[in-house]
Amino acid sequence: MLELIEAKNIDALMFFIVIRVGIILVCWFFMVVSSIVDFWSGTTTAKALGQALMSHGFRRTVTKIGDYVRLMLFALMFDILGSLLSFYIVPFATILCTIAVIYIEGKSVVENSKRKKAHAADVPDIVKKIVQAATAEQGHEILNEITKIIALNDKEK
Repeated sequence: MLELIEAKNIDALMFFIVIRVGIILVCWFFMVVSSIVDFWSGTTTAKALGQALMSHGFRRTVTKIGDYVRLMLFALMFDILGSLLSFYIVPFATILCTIAVIYIEGKSVVENSKRKKAHAADVPDIVKKIVQAATAEQGHEILNEITKIIALNDKEK
């Protein structure tokens, strides 16, 4: 960025800034959406288990988003300083923090699915088996397993 400032190339400088700000805004949006999805998952799990929905859970979600915002502000400061260096291409800190938040919230959603005994909790295991399948026979076994899960879902409905 300093090179663009020294060269007085305003158009390139604006493009540089707009791209990085866009990436950062998308990351912040994903951070908030992942927290909302976890909140949604938690409320549906509580309803499925017959638990009362209380304001404590709602406050906890707001507090968690506040904690994430503070973390993301530190990442933003790191990225702003990094943008002054020629090798710092994208806002790495913000991207890494966003990936961590999405991972944490995704793990929470899977745990909620396991608590309410939904088959969505089986998806990571099935994906792992699909990736590890080396032969057509193993692939066929996994397909049969998925078919059984679908059949169980249809019977439960």
